[in-house]
Amino acid sequence: MQPDFELLKALVSMPTPTGFEYDGMMLLAKSLRDEVKDLAIDRHGNLRARVNAGAPVKVMLEGHCDEIGFIVHYIDDDGFLYVSALGGVTVPLVAAERILIKGINGPVNGVFGVRPPHLMNAEERKKVAPTELKSIKVDIGATSREDAMKLVELGAPAVVDTGWRPLANNRISCRGFDNRIGAFVVTQVMKRLAREKLNVDFNVVASVQEEIGLVGGHTTAFDINPDIGLCVDVGFASDAQKDDRTVIGDIRLGGGPIIGIGPTYHPVVRKLLEQTADDNKIAWQRRAAGRGTGTCAWAMRMERGGAAVAQISIPLRYMHSPVEVISLDDAAATIELLTAAIKAIPADINLCPPQP
Repeated sequence: MQPDFELLKALVSMPTPTGFEYDGMMLLAKSLRDEVKDLAIDRHGNLRARVNAGAPVKVMLEGHCDEIGFIVHYIDDDGFLYVSALGGVTVPLVAAERILIKGINGPVNGVFGVRPPHLMNAEERKKVAPTELKSIKVDIGATSREDAMKLVELGAPAVVDTGWRPLANNRISCRGFDNRIGAFVVTQVMKRLAREKLNVDFNVVASVQEEIGLVGGHTTAFDINPDIGLCVDVGFASDAQKDDRTVIGDIRLGGGPIIGIGPTYHPVVRKLLEQTADDNKIAWQRRAAGRGTGTCAWAMRMERGGAAVAQISIPLRYMHSPVEVISLDDAAATIELLTAAIKAIPADINLCPPQP
């Protein structure tokens, strides 16, 4: 079964900034409802799907659905908007970008306005892009505060308005692949496994608010209490910025999924993923990390007694920018790896080390 990349394209066309993920969750839920009976969006907004309940080993496969974005917090007398960050926004990157705001009566277009270089002195031109959001006006074309308030209310969410752009060699640029690509992958895996005979109680979660504290990862991991936790997120590709290889290793777009190694990740689960990849001739990459890397693998590891976790990452260039780039081949390989690995988990898997 080929991945439904038209579904991915529809998903990334939807603004799903952290705390405002519902439209994306509904789209993914509709793609699963013919295969999965136990399907719901919980009170926090996490999408949850479950098959084979009651099997002896409980597995949670998670990918967060939120993206970085903005929230309107002030409108001045001239009708210009000011926004705060939702998640890790790199402020200079948004100067002169377009912005899409969830308005009162539908989407509202705007721009992050910038000062013309003609009006700057030589010293000011060295630092054209502002470093704080409070220094950038959002222009929606309004003529006054009252005019703007007819279109946008305080608290409205927004995202940079950059969409799906095909590149060469089956690569795509878009905002927000971090981590709607992970939410897409985990639901595609569920679609493949929903009618399979499994040894595990299989739970898929598209989680909320990862960008502001792994929120959905914590709440769902506490509730599900999995034995094994598999986190699907994006990982830094170092092929475009080669100096970064000394920090994160040699990770390349098109090189296949990244499997994490380090103290956070359980050796039995990690080796199962590696062996599955080798057995199925799926190319994969390894990233060593000395501590948790800020993904929901950490949330699953730390709730209750702690799941045995593994991190599977899709290589990504230009993370937290409006032009993130992935390889669709890497996404497809990740789906194949996880589908095969979950089918391979035995009912009697031993997650404990040799006992004294």
